[in-house]
Amino acid sequence: MTETKLLDNTLERIDETGTRKAYEYLKAHLNKDEDWSSQVYNFLYCLAATSDLPDEALTWLEEAIIEKGQWYRPEVFEDEDLDHIRNEERFQLCEKTSKKRYEDALKEASTEFTLKERLEDNLLVVLHGNQQNNDISRALWRDISIEDYQVEYLQSKELDSYNLYRWNDDGNGPKQLASAMKKTDDIGFDNKVLAGFSAGCNTILRAIVEEKIVPDKLLLFSPWIPVSEASMTQIIESLKESVVEVMIVCGELDEDCLPLCKLFEEKANELDYECTIRYIQGLGHEYPEDLSTYTEAYL
Repeated sequence: MTETKLLDNTLERIDETGTRKAYEYLKAHLNKDEDWSSQVYNFLYCLAATSDLPDEALTWLEEAIIEKGQWYRPEVFEDEDLDHIRNEERFQLCEKTSKKRYEDALKEASTEFTLKERLEDNLLVVLHGNQQNNDISRALWRDISIEDYQVEYLQSKELDSYNLYRWNDDGNGPKQLASAMKKTDDIGFDNKVLAGFSAGCNTILRAIVEEKIVPDKLLLFSPWIPVSEASMTQIIESLKESVVEVMIVCGELDEDCLPLCKLFEEKANELDYECTIRYIQGLGHEYPEDLSTYTEAYL
């Protein structure tokens, strides 16, 4: 089971059985031989804190920050889940240590684009979601082989936590993407496709409107599109004007993104913009297991 799937399952158990059972489930299913991400530790200490296990919560927090050298955005420590341990000296030391590391990381943050040279006629660029990175994207896409396409990855410079990144709703992700696309123009490809997951999809659509980038096709998985109806209309008009093809894949259990996809579909129909939308039964906020089937068929 991937880390992303495990955390999704844990979230489901919070709603179904409460934080204590969810905490026990997460602990029981973690691979003890793997290095856990900062997101896993965040789940552990938050769930322990809200399960009336303050010492365990502090121990997990110390393991992440003091022992493993991880850090978080300052906003993470404002989470009300941590109110039970906030006044402890151990918590305050972790918060202070994390803040210093975060500030140091900000000074070094930069966009990472894996493209070095043209190896195939066509290009597919993958943008990760929040609390992800290029390594996570690569692990999900590495077994997908598309004839005449090379797959490359774009990692945001917007920090989430240690070794994890995000595309802020109002951040400069569109400029980062536009800069990467300029590089693809300089190298030269017959066709250029952008694929995004969650918040990465929002960055792609914003870049089309704000930076006037013009890819040939878009693949949007579990797209997070936090915009008004007016903004959605502007997005679709831009796609239509630039003749950009779009396929959206969203799970029917994706409570946050499904309504946004429905709005996109509604506006697309109103504006006579043809796009492909697939709603997957039983799928939450994640890639479909048969990612290659959707991708290869669309390209």
